[in-house]
Amino acid sequence: MSFELLKKQVIDRDLCEGCGLCAGTCKSITMVDGRPKLTGKCILDRGADHCGRCFDICPQAHPEQVPAEMEEPLLAVSVRAKDESIQVVASNGGFVTALFKHLLETGEVEAVIGIVGGKYAPQAAVAEKPEDVLKLAGTRYSPSGVMTKLIEQQKKTRGQLAVVGMPCELRGVSRWEEMLGISVLKIGLFCSNNMRKDESGKATKMTPCDHCTDFIGVHADISCGFAGSGKGYTTAIALTERGREVLQKALDASLFDVTEPNLDRVKASQQRKSKRSPAEIDMPLREKILATLVSSGPADTVSISESLEAKAEKVHYHLLVLQQEGFVELHENPSDPYRLEWHATQ
Repeated sequence: MSFELLKKQVIDRDLCEGCGLCAGTCKSITMVDGRPKLTGKCILDRGADHCGRCFDICPQAHPEQVPAEMEEPLLAVSVRAKDESIQVVASNGGFVTALFKHLLETGEVEAVIGIVGGKYAPQAAVAEKPEDVLKLAGTRYSPSGVMTKLIEQQKKTRGQLAVVGMPCELRGVSRWEEMLGISVLKIGLFCSNNMRKDESGKATKMTPCDHCTDFIGVHADISCGFAGSGKGYTTAIALTERGREVLQKALDASLFDVTEPNLDRVKASQQRKSKRSPAEIDMPLREKILATLVSSGPADTVSISESLEAKAEKVHYHLLVLQQEGFVELHENPSDPYRLEWHATQ
């Protein structure tokens, strides 16, 4: 795999949503006008046997079909920040701004990553002090490269980080967390569509949104938005145990005026968006091999190569790479000790 695969399957098909994860993980990739460009030399062109991290981590290269029926959140509230300085700059209830300020004040996180700038020309930014959080206030549904900024900040600190992003962006953060074995507090935004200005300056819906089935942001610890709340309030739902704990602490700190949300509206929005069809991505052979082992169970090299109609030597090479990366293991067949089979570790 290489950048060419990312270019062919995602960028050239206008499926890139501009999160910047690929640029954050590869020095040879730069975000130019919200899109990845190979500005250096790909490691594969420098003699490496394998890489493909830019494709592996790309959320658009790994589309998901999110179910129509939303799981019941662990905690759900409709809130408005009591801090008047937040209210005057908030899009709705100022939930994310107030939460980030609280997390920095209590030392629960060392830095937060959000977005500043205009509605259709936002830029990712970091706040390390509570008083700096106000600059992140407001909601902007346009590419910002926020994930590049997240990775840059992670390299500078060993402390806990928090990030706010759209469902597609947080899907990529989850892949990044899995690769590095780290954990980031993920705050999601309810999202129907993402906007970008075209060459004429007209704001249009981005093509990737036609294939996104995630309204609530299933990869978030806490997700939020105006759906389900009245004017000036934000619906906040905890989707993980960690998210529930963080949200409950914020409520206990009396940061918000609190009412009950109308979750039926949130669920209806998820049902509508789930009707879209995920983009079809032609997976590389290595991912097909792993997917086969995950779905069909243990198998030997020959069986895998036959099922995928691929040469056994190529399959064996990718299996060795997957073994080195910890995704598969080789074990004896219990009924035939002379037969070795590959097992997925997931």
